[in-house]
Amino acid sequence: MEIDTRTFGRCAFQLVLGVLLIFGRSRGLAASVPVPAAATASSAQPDGAASGAADGDRFSAGPGHSWRGMRGATHWDWTLDFGHVTRIGSLLQVVGSHDFVLRDAPRDYWWESSRDGRHWVELPGTRIVNERHLYRILRLTHPVRARWLRLRITSAHGEFPCVREVEVRERTDAGFSFPEWVLAVNMTHDGVLPGHGHEFLPLARSVRAELQAQQVWLTDFDPEFVAVEPRPLAAFLSGTFKDWCEVDRTHWRGTERVLNGGRLPMWASCGGAQGLALLSEYGTEQPWDCPHCRVEKAGVMPLYTHIGHFAFQPCGDYSGCVFERGPHRVRQLGDDPVFRALPEEFVVMESHCGQIERAPTGWEITATAGAGTLTRTQCLRRKDRPIYAAQFHIEMAGTPEVSRSIMAAFLEEAGKWQIGDWRSGFGDRAQY
Repeated sequence: MEIDTRTFGRCAFQLVLGVLLIFGRSRGLAASVPVPAAATASSAQPDGAASGAADGDRFSAGPGHSWRGMRGATHWDWTLDFGHVTRIGSLLQVVGSHDFVLRDAPRDYWWESSRDGRHWVELPGTRIVNERHLYRILRLTHPVRARWLRLRITSAHGEFPCVREVEVRERTDAGFSFPEWVLAVNMTHDGVLPGHGHEFLPLARSVRAELQAQQVWLTDFDPEFVAVEPRPLAAFLSGTFKDWCEVDRTHWRGTERVLNGGRLPMWASCGGAQGLALLSEYGTEQPWDCPHCRVEKAGVMPLYTHIGHFAFQPCGDYSGCVFERGPHRVRQLGDDPVFRALPEEFVVMESHCGQIERAPTGWEITATAGAGTLTRTQCLRRKDRPIYAAQFHIEMAGTPEVSRSIMAAFLEEAGKWQIGDWRSGFGDRAQY
């Protein structure tokens, strides 16, 4: 009997594939395979059908690639039908209509499952009140078996919720292969987003095009935020436009706890850099002041000074302050990896009148003033950790090649740190 080799090959391939799938399922190797399903919703805008949140495009919020509930509704439901009873162990959700700001997103919600489409059971651990994340992985304590899975939303950030993508895995410990993403923290005290500090994001994406991001205001930056999966690669902290006596230091308590934990790589510029130094030295429990305050009373934060003065003005008036603005020269001290591709002296952008006098306890100075520059403490690094406080601005236009070099090197250092102990221990909130 003559055997058709092509038919034989297809049969052999299917047999091997079937054996591998059975073996893989028994060994947990199929945990990363998405569970296919059809999507429906209680309501949808014309450009935001339910199917858009299950089309395999995680990050697009554009027409056809995200579900958008109707504006003004009192609640919204989004449902997956798997076509048969299947196992559900974990979920990935990407929400919001903006690329990097939480906008038009579920605020208060939970997930529930059903086997018959009539009786629904809330999935333990999935109820979220006042969502703060664009990205979230929800892992069930134990897998459940169901045909339908439903997202129930009772309030939204904005007039409606937008869900960009939902992915379901069978195992509770499934991997999602989520791309690297970073936090940009706005510290300008007005809470308006997008805001100051988002300039870090195009710079970071210029060296890592697939990088994802979220910007948050200062009060949302805390260990509880960064402990949620998928965890960020690093955080970038913006500058500020007020002196430290004008700042509500309680807004910095979350940042203080993240810093004290020492688990998250950070790069802070200008006022953000000064803030990290002051948190390390003084914390948020004692009053904060500025050099203007110290004219009339004893200072409480001698670590922080101004470059100089033409005349002393009331707090908040900087017309008598010496500033450094525009391109200035700084010089490396030692051999820090973020400056490895740069000459000993290089040019960066400056815009400040305040400065840190010395390295706080546990930090070291990695860059100082170059020729013609007044500010001596140009960059600090926390010892043995990729946490940087730079007086200069890599996120500011003016020295693009230097900024790209520093950003690329910092992200590389952050990635190395993430591979180590940080990832395995980050979920232990008791460490903060």
